[in-house]
Amino acid sequence: MTLFNATALGAFQLKHRVVFDPILSEWSHVELENYFEKLNPDGGLVLVPPACSTLPNKAQKRVIDRLHALNDSIVFAQVCDDGSPIDSLSQNLAYSASKKIDLGYDGVEINIGGPMLQKILDETSDPSTAVATILKVISAVATLVPTDQVGIRLVPFSNVESQQQPLEFFCTLIESIASQLPTLCFVHVVAHARFDDFEYPRNASLDEFRGALASASHSIAFISADAYESETASTIAARTQDLVAISLPAEIDLNLITTLRQGAPYEIAEVTADRLNAIRSTFQTGKEYVLEWPSEQKRKVFGAMDDLDRYLGELDPALSYEGTDKKVVWRKSCWFASEGISHPFLDTEKAIAAFDGDLHDGLAGLQALQDPSVRQSMVYLKNVLDSALVTTSAAVGIDKDMIQRCTVRYRIIKYTAHAGNPGGIGLHPDGNLLSALITNGDGLRVYDLDGTVRYPGYNGTIMMGGSTLYRWSQGHYPPTFHDVTTNKDQVKVSIVAFFNFPDLVTIPRALNSGSASDGGFFHDIRVIKEDDKLPHGQLSPLWDVIIDKHQLVLPPAVTAK
Repeated sequence: MTLFNATALGAFQLKHRVVFDPILSEWSHVELENYFEKLNPDGGLVLVPPACSTLPNKAQKRVIDRLHALNDSIVFAQVCDDGSPIDSLSQNLAYSASKKIDLGYDGVEINIGGPMLQKILDETSDPSTAVATILKVISAVATLVPTDQVGIRLVPFSNVESQQQPLEFFCTLIESIASQLPTLCFVHVVAHARFDDFEYPRNASLDEFRGALASASHSIAFISADAYESETASTIAARTQDLVAISLPAEIDLNLITTLRQGAPYEIAEVTADRLNAIRSTFQTGKEYVLEWPSEQKRKVFGAMDDLDRYLGELDPALSYEGTDKKVVWRKSCWFASEGISHPFLDTEKAIAAFDGDLHDGLAGLQALQDPSVRQSMVYLKNVLDSALVTTSAAVGIDKDMIQRCTVRYRIIKYTAHAGNPGGIGLHPDGNLLSALITNGDGLRVYDLDGTVRYPGYNGTIMMGGSTLYRWSQGHYPPTFHDVTTNKDQVKVSIVAFFNFPDLVTIPRALNSGSASDGGFFHDIRVIKEDDKLPHGQLSPLWDVIIDKHQLVLPPAVTAK
């Protein structure tokens, strides 16, 4: 079978196997109506997101009628936790689902993930009880909506209770649901992570979930989603019986089926394209770029930073290293790490020891994750930082496959003045590929190559290029020279994500600007950090410019020349 073969979805007939799964968060009513006025699903399944529930009933009916008129497309409404207490969740969800059917939707998709799953896990004593509670919720919906008009949505790789649930839990859940509700319409498994500008594929096999469903039912459809490109979507369709869900590209490309048939690359949103261009041009001058937060995200970020402040207050302080200007500062610090973007934190001493030589602060981070509040806040901040790293990586030409191979270390720091005197971290560029910084106080200063000193503030995620990016790009992207100052009364908290290529491997060079190079760049982080300190190292010409333009006292390494 191909992606464009007609197929049955329970009692429904689809003209192809592409599922439209737009999220449409924070879209206005006008934007939502305009989107569905122009969308052409061409006889496929459309999953209408919760964002559309705010539309007046008449507007929702117009959306449904128009989609039905487009080659008999099928329209399901997603229903999810409305914040009800666990005791009334089943009843309220069933009522909400039945009202969607009354409006004219062909069916409903129950989102068993995020807040709903966390609530159920919080309220139940063990996984088997959680499975039973979820079954109760779905069965309640099935009393008011025919089962063959009900689908379920699972997000097994997301963080619930600030950590991932074992995949066996979801396999057991799928088997139980399929056994108890054999005429269910579909099971939809979402593997990818969604960030501000891009989706990030998990690249994980979904065969365990397919197998769990097949062991209990051969009639329930399986919908897979993992940020598939055109080619990958076609491969999945050829290898499996899946319907294939497309999310972010379905929001941007209103003629997605034509794009998929042509095997063409997906479009990106105009606002994203503008942001990538802005980052690229800013990094070419060695400056930082700030990805500003919307007001609600800013509130959540500072709330999470307060949790880190509370935890770091319990740790013993240590003096920072002396920078080029001999400044020092008391700081309380620990670090966390993950194997990559959207991966969970490393959670064993063995994994921490293998990741970095600073075992003391790594173990302090491991201990911090035992605090539920700290873990939850770290997971949230990690998502904000990861999103900024994905966007910036795309801007500077790091391809998707390589982004997934990069590692991330997250260091949290609470700064206080040394002996009541002003202090800080001396002028330097970071030695890694990219740095993403969140802070809740002033003090970061960026030294431009043109002699300007700027203060980025703390209203967004601050992105800076490192000396590894400079080397990999063959000087196309100079590193960001910066220092940190603290006054005698200041206490602030920062979290910085250090993003690095995999070590001791050759990294292809290819920039979005179209330039390409020889055979690649061999990444050896130890050699890079040592060379950064050498008087005749690759950074010395940049140091000469910085020192001259800013009329600074020469660093010891440069003096040695």
